[in-house]
Parts: sequence; C-alpha cells; structure tokens
Amino acid sequence: MAPRHRPSAFEVSFPDEVRDVVMGDPEDSGQSRQFHLNNGSGSAGSTSTTLGKRRSEGLGDVRSAKRRQLPEGCYYRKSKRDHIEVEDEDLVILGEDPDPEDGSDEKPIRELDSFVIFDPKHRNELVTLDALEQDDGLDRQFEAVGHVRPYFLSDEDEGQEDDVEAPQIVHLSAILRFTVNYTEDTEPFYIETQYAWYVLKSPSKLYEPFYEFFYTPRRIAQMVVSRALDNPQESFAGFLNRFTSKVDIFCHTYVEKDLWESVTTIQEAIMEDEASRKIMNVPFVKKILQRAPTPIDTSRRRPAQPERRQLRQSIKKYKKSTIDTEVLKPENQNPTCVTPRIAKLSEGLFRERLMVIGSAPPPIDKAEEEARKAKAFTTLKQLIAKAKRAKKTIDYRKNDRVSVSSGLYTAVKIDGTLYSRGDVALLPNPTVMKLVNEGTVHPDSESRIDEFFWFARIIYVMVETQTVHLQWFNHGSQTIIGELANPQELFLSELCGHESLHTIAGKVTVHLEPKNPSVVKPDEYFCKLVHEPAQGSFTSLDFERLKIASSQDPPNNCPVCPLVEIRDLEVDARELKDDGHLNGVAFAGTRYHLEDFVLYRGGDKGPANIGYITDIKFLKKRPVKVTMRRVGRIADLKDALPKHIMKDERHLYLTDEEVVVDVRELLRVIYVPAKESFSEPNARLEDWLDLCDDHFYLSYSFPAMTVRSWEDRRRIKCEELNVCKECLRDRLSMRKQMYEFLDGMESKKLQTLDIFGGVGAFSRGIAEGSGCLEPTHSIEIAPSAAMTLEHNHPGMKVYNQCANEMLRYFIKSEQGHQIDTPKQYFDGKTPVPPPPKRNKIDVITAGFPCQSHSTLNMYKHAEDIKSNLILTTLSYMDYFSPAFGYFENVPGFLNFSLNASQVNQHRVTGGIEKGGLKLLIRALLDMNYQVRFALLQAAHYGTPQRRIRFFLVAAKQDQVLPELPQPTHDFHDAKMLTIKSDAPQEPVAPIRMTRGTTLHYGVTIGDAIWDLPRFDCVQKERRRRALTIPALECKTSEPYCGFSGQIGYHDEPKTRYQQNARLVPTTDIQQYTKSLIPIKVER
Repeated sequence: MAPRHRPSAFEVSFPDEVRDVVMGDPEDSGQSRQFHLNNGSGSAGSTSTTLGKRRSEGLGDVRSAKRRQLPEGCYYRKSKRDHIEVEDEDLVILGEDPDPEDGSDEKPIRELDSFVIFDPKHRNELVTLDALEQDDGLDRQFEAVGHVRPYFLSDEDEGQEDDVEAPQIVHLSAILRFTVNYTEDTEPFYIETQYAWYVLKSPSKLYEPFYEFFYTPRRIAQMVVSRALDNPQESFAGFLNRFTSKVDIFCHTYVEKDLWESVTTIQEAIMEDEASRKIMNVPFVKKILQRAPTPIDTSRRRPAQPERRQLRQSIKKYKKSTIDTEVLKPENQNPTCVTPRIAKLSEGLFRERLMVIGSAPPPIDKAEEEARKAKAFTTLKQLIAKAKRAKKTIDYRKNDRVSVSSGLYTAVKIDGTLYSRGDVALLPNPTVMKLVNEGTVHPDSESRIDEFFWFARIIYVMVETQTVHLQWFNHGSQTIIGELANPQELFLSELCGHESLHTIAGKVTVHLEPKNPSVVKPDEYFCKLVHEPAQGSFTSLDFERLKIASSQDPPNNCPVCPLVEIRDLEVDARELKDDGHLNGVAFAGTRYHLEDFVLYRGGDKGPANIGYITDIKFLKKRPVKVTMRRVGRIADLKDALPKHIMKDERHLYLTDEEVVVDVRELLRVIYVPAKESFSEPNARLEDWLDLCDDHFYLSYSFPAMTVRSWEDRRRIKCEELNVCKECLRDRLSMRKQMYEFLDGMESKKLQTLDIFGGVGAFSRGIAEGSGCLEPTHSIEIAPSAAMTLEHNHPGMKVYNQCANEMLRYFIKSEQGHQIDTPKQYFDGKTPVPPPPKRNKIDVITAGFPCQSHSTLNMYKHAEDIKSNLILTTLSYMDYFSPAFGYFENVPGFLNFSLNASQVNQHRVTGGIEKGGLKLLIRALLDMNYQVRFALLQAAHYGTPQRRIRFFLVAAKQDQVLPELPQPTHDFHDAKMLTIKSDAPQEPVAPIRMTRGTTLHYGVTIGDAIWDLPRFDCVQKERRRRALTIPALECKTSEPYCGFSGQIGYHDEPKTRYQQNARLVPTTDIQQYTKSLIPIKVER
C-alpha cells in the first residue's frame, strides 16, 4: 500500500470527543450480563458472525479483583446529532489515497479514535477486545464506531494545515481480529475488518474502562519485551526507573504494582516470541517472571498464529520506509544542538538534554546569588515602606526652576532624595500595593521590584500641583514575554502622563542602549527598545527624537506629547489650499485632494468602494462632506463584459453617478491613470501595476455603475482625466527611487540561509517578493525535497542533512576542530558542501517544523523533540548573527507551552503558556534584534486559499525593521488574527480585519485555475460532457492521469492571477489527478 499524501485542511477531520456511549439500556429488563473476561494476551484472534474463539490455557489471572472489575450493563446508542457513515468498499476517508499505486489488494491502514466497541447481536452491549478470544457461550459479533482518518507514515505528512473540519464518524464492519507487536515499543495496536486495518488511538470517555482493561497489560508487556530485546543487560532497577516515568494514554503514571498485575500477559507475550529464550535471560525479565503463577516451558512455546504473521507482513509492506520517512523517524533524530547563549536562556525549560556546541555557561555562584537576593529583598522592603507613606517631604531649589514666571522645575527633592529630569522613578502598582496593605500578598526573598512597582522617566516637575510629568516604561514581565523576560530589561512606551510626587517611592539606574547589557549591575536596569503592544513590535529607540525633545525646555521636552497632539489634530479635518483656494482636506494623517481617486468604506462584504473626488465642503459644526464620481470595477460587469475582455482586478471604469460621503468614510488615496497614458516600451502598464497594489488604470466611462451593455462605454482620453499633480509627482518620484534601489540591489543581494528549506518555497517567496534576497544556502533533511531544491536552484549550496548536525559541523569547523564531514542523506556518500562564512550570511529564513504545534496533530507529546528545533533555529541566529531573520509557523505555535505535562494522547497542559513565542522573542532581543510578529491570512494577499500563519520578522538594531503587510484582498474568515496575551495590555492586533476596506476582491479557485485544460476519465457510461471534454484512460499502473507537456490552455487568461501564472512559459503543464480504479471512477 502506498504512503498517504499530505491532506488538505478541507480533507482532514479533527475529532473532538463524541459521547456515543450510554450507561444502561432503556430496554433492559434489569438483568445485567456478566462476561467471562480473562486476561489473555490476544495476539491474534478471529471473529465474524460465527466466531472461532479459544479458551484460556490455564495461566491464571493474578490481577486484583479491582483491576478485573468492569462497568455492568453498558450499551452503545447512536447519537441523533451525529452523521455516521458505514464502512464498506465504497467508503471514502478524506485525505486518504483511494487505491494502492501498485494495483494490489492491500487494505488501507487508518486511525480510529474516540471509539467504542460493542456487540450488535446483544443490544449493542459494550465488550472488550479480550472477548474476541474468549468463549462465553454466546454467539458474539464485534463492531466499532469512532472517528476515522488516514494513517500517515510520518508526521511530516500531517499538521501542515491548521484549519479543520468536523470529524468523520464511521461505523465499522465486523472486527476480524486484533494484533499487538510486542517487539516494538512504539508500534500501535491494530484491529482488522474486511475493508481496512485500524490503528487504535484513544477510546471514547465511557468506553475507557473497557479499553483500559484490554490495553494496560498488553502495553506493559510490549514495554517489557521490546526493552528486553533492545537492552539485554538492563537490571530490574534500571527498567523499573524507566517504567515508572512513563504515562499511559489515560494519563496515568505507571507504578510498580501495574507491572505485577500484568505478569500473566507478559508471560504469554514472551511465549509467543521466537526469541523467548533470549528474553527470559534478561536480568529484569527474570525478576518479573519470578512472580508468574507457573514457570514458562519453552519447549511448549506457542507460536504466533498465521493471521498475526500475515498481518505483520502486510503492515510492514504498507509501512515500507522510503529514505524520506527513514530520516524522520524518532529513533533517527539527532540531539538538539545549541549555542551557549541559547543553552543559558533555555535552561530548565526543556526536558531534553541539550548538546551545547561551545563552552557551557559558567555555573552560578550560589553564595553570590543568595547575597544578591538578600540585598534586593532589603531594598524592596524599604521601597514598600516608603510607598505606604501617603505624605512625603517635597523640597524645590530655585536653580531647578525653568524660568522666573514658570511653575515648572527640572528637579525636586522627595524625602531628601534628589529626582532630576531624566531619572527613572519607581511608582507603586496600586493593585498590588492594595493586596500588600491587606496582608494578602507578602514579599519574600524571591520577589522582585518590578512585581510591586512601575518604572517611569521624569520629564519635568509642576510645583503648584505637586505633580510630575512622566514617560512610562514597561518592564519585560509586563509584556508578552512575561516570566521569560530579562528581569533587568525595560521597554520605553509611547505613553506619558501626570502623577503625584507623593507616589514616588524611589529611583533606579537605567542604561539606555548599553553596548553590553550583561555587565549591567544586578540592581540596575537597561533599555534598548520601544515596545508597542498592539502592534506586536519591539523597535529601536529613536535617539534623534529623544535628543531633540531633551534639548527643549519644559513643558516642550516630552517626546510623547507631540505625538499625542498630532493624533488629536488628526481627529479634526483641516483645509488644504493651493494659492489660497481650497484644494483638499487633511484627515486622519492622509491628505485628500480634488481629482484624487480614493477608497471609501464599503459594506460588510467585498472590498472598499472607489470614488473620484470632485468637491469638498467644510460645514459649520458638521463633518466635512466629500462629493465623488463613483468608480466601478471591470470585474463586476459579469454578463455585460465581453468574453475576450479579461476580468482584471486593476481595471476600473468611471461613471457619471455621484455620491456624497462623510470625510470619515475615506480610507486612502489610490492612483488611477488612463490606460492611454502608457506607451510601450518606455512606459509599460505592467511596470506601473507591479510597483504597488494600489495602482490601477482606467480605459472607459459608463453612464452609471450598473452597466447594461458594453456598447454604452466611452473611451477615456488622457487629457480629460485630471489628476492631482502633487500626488502623482510624489508617486512617480517613489517609483524612480524604487527602481534605483532594486537596480542597486542586483549586485549586492542579501545572501540567505534557509535552515528548514523544504523545496525552497518560503525563502524563494521572500526573495522574489522583495527583490533584495538571494537564497544561497539551504538545509533540508528530506532527500526528495533536497534534491528538488538542488535541481531547481543549481547555484545554491544544499545540505541534505539534519539541521542540528549541520550546526555542529558549521561551528566546529569554524573553530578549527577536526571533524568528519557529514554525508548527504540522498546517497550516504557525497560530502555536504563547505560551511558558509559567518560574515557572509545576511538573512536567515526558518519555517521550523510545525507538526507538533498544529491543531491537526491530534496526538501531541510534551516531549516531542521536534518542538525543540526552535532552539536550533535560535542557535543559527546566534552563530551567524545575520542582519535579518524571517520565521513562519502554524498558529498552533502560539499555544506551545514549555515544560507542559502530558494529559492524554491529545493534550498537554500546564507549563509556561505561549512559552515558545516568549522564548523566541526573549532570545532575539537578547541577541540585539528588533522584533515584529503577527498572524497573517494568505487569502488577504491574493492567494486562492484560506491559510493562517504566524510570522515573525527580526532585524538588528541598526537596521530598519520591515513592516508586516496590511490586507490587499477581501476575504471573510470568522477566525480573528489577534494574539491574546496574559500581559496587562491589549492583545496583539496589527492587521486590519474590517471588511469593506481592502483594495481588491479575494481570489477564488476559479479565478486561479479556470483556464486549465479540461479532461475526464473514460467511463462505461459516456456522459453528455464527454462530447466536449476529452476522456482519458485512467491506468492504475500509472501514478497519475491527465495532461503533461506543452498542450496549451483551455482558454485565454480571464483574470490577472491567470495572466501572471503565464508570465514564464510553461514547459510541462502537469494537469494531473490521481489514477483511480474503474469502480472509483464510476462513483
């Protein structure tokens, strides 16, 4: 059976727990049935409507009565709200390849979750799988209902999407047998039906005791046998220590008693294995078997039944590894390699023992640390005592007065301590201090000043009101970084205000942008960045603005107040005049002129409306009114648009209709010249449109927005379309500067390293979108992806290796160590290319593996080593210190908690919430990067798909931090793009979500691919469409069916998306579908 392809978001269901089991039976007469449930190993049984069962072989049951006890009289009853499909040969599981590529009759392997197993012949009574092998004198049949999805050979095939649909609930046909492979610790348990094998995941809530009864002893036997084969010298103490650290799927930590209660099953499992003698001689196994009720007679070893051998062979064939899946297996993963800096920052946050490449961080001097804590605690108690005093002694000095007539001062004495302009004062957090005064909160030696006090920079002092004007800082713990923040780091905010001098409790030393923050004294602080919570950004201090502000006399020396005044002014519309004549309006930071094309708010669907300003009226005590000619989009004409005219999203038409709107409805200026103003080759229309998303063009005018006939159009000439010369001049100047910049970058593009390269899409997309990057090096572990990458990028250095191994190789080589050159995984022989020079990498891109974070990954593990690749990513940033970093992941990354605990197969809990994000930001800030992050929706930027991703951009403090783009295309999505934080601030929401504000309509699937050639598969009954659509034979011997080569398109491009897709001639169209067997084609 061929491996399953990676499912789309639409194809895969993500099951929640379905309570499809009910206690009791409404038809039950009160007589509950007692099953004879023996603890047999059940390696292979068989059942159908007439079951071939075997009786217990007399090994006895040493488990306690409590362990054997099961709920009585439990029945399955279908929930009316569930849509349940029936398993048969025509069942389609979303995301599953429908047929084997080799044409064989191998059954597919699927996953069964939230399941219940019952006997339909006895009123759907719940039964355990043990009963498959027991003869209780009843004619039994075993069926199951649960959530079904495809089984993936590698979790690299799943988790790529983060949007999920409702689970697919299936009623299975009769269960034939179950199988347990005791020799492989990670091998799941299987059941088989007539149509498929199913990997058993977790039961429904009320079926748990039945499945636990069956699962626990077999799982323990699996751990014993597999461990004995892998570690034949292990002692009982060593095994027990390992055993009692494990948690089962029911979130129970194993204890020694579990081992003794399962000894019978362990004994049977050993008897069935061909290496039973070898297993029995393992020290810890000998100890366990001493508790067996009867000794094992190896001469009477019960061989594994034929059905079990057949099943194992089929599963092995189905799961036949490719080199891609082999390198991704957990047992083939390398330890996580980190630099000393990242090792120090991540200390105590990850369970894995990290491999530090370089000198380990120096150990903490405990005595020195305790002395520091004691001193800090004393200082904190003194500050709290001062804060409790409502009145303080305030003294002023004449020399500190700004002027004779002014009541403003640059300094003041509070209780004998001098506070001057620029000092950082401590003000009590009123919420926390109230708890202190009530005796609810008690500071101790672990408490910090930032937990009780706020930080603010003194701007000036006002004598009459005994107040001080302050600019606030945010301590790192008050930002989204939370508990992972550097306890000495502050972030300047764009907030200022007045506070009473009597609230000031003390002051601290704060270093602005120190060269080396690590040398700042323990009782001092530093500030390198400005934090804007709602924007999700940490940006460099604007020292020029701070310098200008500080050079002014109070009250003009506040760097924040001018920004506040500007925002206040933007609320009111202002006249714009040219030679004394009204020429426009300035509002909300934008200047609108007569004869400008503008966007104004549309409805709750679609993009913004478009208008052409013809008049502006300022009215007394009423909002400014703007009169516009309405402008339509050619793509909206639909039936009136001739077939040969492309539905170009940039093509507009002018109308004679007028609309009057409030100035507050205006959104932005757009740029719309007449098409006739472009003359090839010096002035190309496409160059104009490529420059910016807000560039459009006009060809025609119509009498009204509703166009009844294409013949009603009138061609617009250049001279009749007046535009604002000032705005157009600025735009043309910008275009010239952009071209000059891009021309200059051609010879000095930023060399880029992609550390989880895949086939190169992420780094190549950034490179092509910016025109500034050149992906020169890429690391990719999967051989097929690496070879594809190398084929498509001949000049790129591709390292087909583990990112951890390459980090170790890069660092050790640069340090002059003798180290073997790793080999490319694709052949195991070719050495990887030489390491890049540290000073030659300008950008690092990393779409670090997302499977452990995706909501589609139902089976999350707290110890998933792939989650630790975030440390590898940060270590690359630390080692190469590039100017920029671009990171991408699924939204589930925001829920990645550090040091979480396993609750069950599906969920981890506890730990540091959003710990992955917090550590990512903290580490980048520690490396002197600015940071900006957000959730972006792909459909907002002209792609025909719904896909939300987390993005983070980092730039060194001496670089310009790139902005994240606002949506250009309309798209309705109920999922918000806000990132909630546990910090006492508003959520991160830098991306505008309001509909009726974007430039363009969203791009649909039809907009993207409607021009591709059509084809159908040959069928027994020819359909009417076969007269116009070619029918191709679907050969199961071939992997695909469809067109290839240069065969042309179905039609001329009808949309700009289709036109852009043809900018580079297609040499192989690859219009394929999966080859299906005839019965599937007919269906």
